Amino acid sequence: MLTWETAAIMEKNKLSSDKPFLLLLQVEHKSLPEVVRLARNTEDVTWNGHTWTRFPIKFESVTADGKTMPTCKISVSSCGGLLMTYVKKYEGLTDAVVTIYTVHAAMLDHTQPLLTLEFVNRGTSYDENWITFELGCAPDVYNRFPPDKYMMNYCPFVFKSIQCGYSGTAACCNNTLKECRIPSRFGGEQGMTGTYV
Repeated sequence: MLTWETAAIMEKNKLSSDKPFLLLLQVEHKSLPEVVRLARNTEDVTWNGHTWTRFPIKFESVTADGKTMPTCKISVSSCGGLLMTYVKKYEGLTDAVVTIYTVHAAMLDHTQPLLTLEFVNRGTSYDENWITFELGCAPDVYNRFPPDKYMMNYCPFVFKSIQCGYSGTAACCNNTLKECRIPSRFGGEQGMTGTYV
């Protein structure tokens, strides 16, 4: 659950205010000579000891299809050409760590952001107006840990492989203990429940 301090909640609940919530974008890549810091704002922002350059930034909605890891897209204006130079020179800034900070203009003296989201750039596309980063989760989220699953009634061996050991005439196997042709070579973890063949 997101917990904000009282001052931020009071600012959020005001009917009108001339101090907005700001979105700050930080791009870090091993090849960049310096960290890129941008602010979606009409003027530069000084926060946490750094200057965040005003820049047109568009945030698109998160894409989730239930089969792959969710992604979202951020488009940054290609005006000025500096970011475009980095994109072309450093392979589209692929694998760059992109961090989004939410801060409030009335609370820029606070070093802790109201919200921090960290992504990894999975791909970059661009045209004459916008550079679009496709952001996803960090690589460690994509890798299963531990690498193997232990299942009681499922055999991980490929049918008729050396580990399976079956060389008969049957055409297929559904990898369950019930269908196993050589129960003594079953690769499932029967010891999980204390039932042994």
